[in-house]
Amino acid sequence: MSMKIWELHGLNLGGAIRNTPDGEADVAGLLFSEKAYLLAIRDFRPQQPVALVQREGPQLAAEALIAHYGAEPSLQATGGRRLVATRGGMSPGPVVRRNDEVPELIGHAARR
Repeated sequence: MSMKIWELHGLNLGGAIRNTPDGEADVAGLLFSEKAYLLAIRDFRPQQPVALVQREGPQLAAEALIAHYGAEPSLQATGGRRLVATRGGMSPGPVVRRNDEVPELIGHAARR
């Protein structure tokens, strides 16, 4: 059985990053889709989002990451990919996804 990259990171961080039953990354209580997690670790070491969530809580941490990836330098570096918050099925807080994973945003971008 293969491990997700965040499971390996979690081993090095004492379990602060885990796999959810839905196959997403639980980073100290903030959920990330696989694509969002891979985007986030392009700019941050795994312990940085963990510390952010522990310090600010899931909602404010999500807002900070979304703002970072919505800034022009980041958009240029990622080919327009950014992070967005959605509501997850059983999660009470936000789930961070990449904008190209959210059907409403994909359709909206195509109409521009």
